[in-house]
Amino acid sequence: MEILERPVFQPLWVAARRRIEANGLSLDGSPLSLKGLAAEEADAIAGLLGTRRPPPGAPVRVSLAALDRCLRTSAVGRGLLEVLGELGGPLTDRRAHRDVTGAERARLWADLAAHPAVVDDERLGGWLGHVRSIGLARRLAGDDEVPAMGVALDVLRLLQKGDNNHRLAVLAAVVTRDAHGLDRGKPAGTLTVHALSWLAARPFPEDAADWRRTWAEAGVACDDLSCDVLVLNLPGWSREPLRLTLRQASAWRSPGRAPDAVFVCENPAVVAAAADQFGERAPTMVCLDGMPSTAALVVLDQLVAGGSRAHYHGDFDWRGLGIAGVLARKLPASRSWRFGAVDYVAAIQRALGTVALAGRTTTSPWDADLSPSMAKAGVAVYEEQVLDQLLDDLARHADAPSAQR
Repeated sequence: MEILERPVFQPLWVAARRRIEANGLSLDGSPLSLKGLAAEEADAIAGLLGTRRPPPGAPVRVSLAALDRCLRTSAVGRGLLEVLGELGGPLTDRRAHRDVTGAERARLWADLAAHPAVVDDERLGGWLGHVRSIGLARRLAGDDEVPAMGVALDVLRLLQKGDNNHRLAVLAAVVTRDAHGLDRGKPAGTLTVHALSWLAARPFPEDAADWRRTWAEAGVACDDLSCDVLVLNLPGWSREPLRLTLRQASAWRSPGRAPDAVFVCENPAVVAAAADQFGERAPTMVCLDGMPSTAALVVLDQLVAGGSRAHYHGDFDWRGLGIAGVLARKLPASRSWRFGAVDYVAAIQRALGTVALAGRTTTSPWDADLSPSMAKAGVAVYEEQVLDQLLDDLARHADAPSAQR
């Protein structure tokens, strides 16, 4: 055995062990092709096999069955598996290990499909299949892919319960026992944000700002200052359009009676136009500027609790309907503001729709006919295109009593 322990044989034993372990401890299969051998290594292996050394630079081909016979008939007197075991320790049947591991992984993934978050939102079943098919969880967490997926689903389950005032570090501490467990770059955090992006039918965030926004739209603030909301004529604040951070929104209390109505829009251009036209007389407005942020929901919750009626208008596209769905779920008291099938069809008749609808089809929480009407026409109508009608509505509320005035 001492001669077989010489360094010149190491390439042979390494390659043979790798092939046999991957092949279910079998000697069957094509010959090994040992490339890049030094001249002395090629000479030693050819001598062991009793064959001629190939030309310089050419690979040495080794049949495992032939190598086994050579070892058995030599002074060594033992087969290849015994020799490899003695030289490098017990062999591992990696094929059998893969089969067992694969079966166990399949069982664990099946358990994930029964998670309450998936049961409550069937779209997450599609997300699970997608993540598994592209190997995302395995790339992020290695052998801990299933536990990381479980944490992500635990987070999503908490968000489904409707508490709108999470802070990321606190949420992470509750779910993972680590305040940084959902940070950017952590497997569970990345998988959760991937799921939130999937549910919103949007690409995965490309930068830190998009990452914070994705969390904010799900009702989770990465911190009190990066999350904000655009407001106009909010009682107790400037009558100019103003962005309040979550910290400011959380501390805000109406100094008197809340306005009868608060108008919620999707795009800042609507707020700017209202401020230009009505100035200090403008009704109270909250601009979501996309999916409702935690700051927006905090302000709206307080307004509604004070007696305000929240009316929402957004773009007539699939994202606009998605925003309406989130708002209706987070703020059940919210209502439509010129955001129904009748309003959409009227805009189409005015030839306002010119851009084709894109993205994942969704439904309106307030009007079952809106989504079919949009699908039939196939074009989007944006808030700025119906701004004249929105301003007409706001004009009727411009002189309404306000706790601010």
